[in-house]
Amino acid sequence: MIIAVLVNGRTVPKVKKKVNPRKIPATQADVHKAKKEAENEAIRIAWAIMFTCLRDKEGWGMVRLRRLWGEIENLSDSIVKGYVTITDLMTVLEEDGIMLKGYEGVRKHG
Repeated sequence: MIIAVLVNGRTVPKVKKKVNPRKIPATQADVHKAKKEAENEAIRIAWAIMFTCLRDKEGWGMVRLRRLWGEIENLSDSIVKGYVTITDLMTVLEEDGIMLKGYEGVRKHG
């Protein structure tokens, strides 16, 4: 698109810059949405790894896996209601010698 600009009494055409199609401006909402999608995908991957290990390596059947999933939902509900925190869970696991890697960012929230 060409726009005419008046400079020193003369009309000078000004060419508008082209926008790089690969560099799309993102809003805060876009960034937040992308972050949530990445977090959800990471959680799904972690669950898939854990349940596959329990099924394939430990011989757990669908009944035990469903029962475990129910307990996970109950514990998650307790976290949401404030009965227990993520920090509490991590502390108990650490006391039992289970060190989970990559949870430092989660500890700040809970």
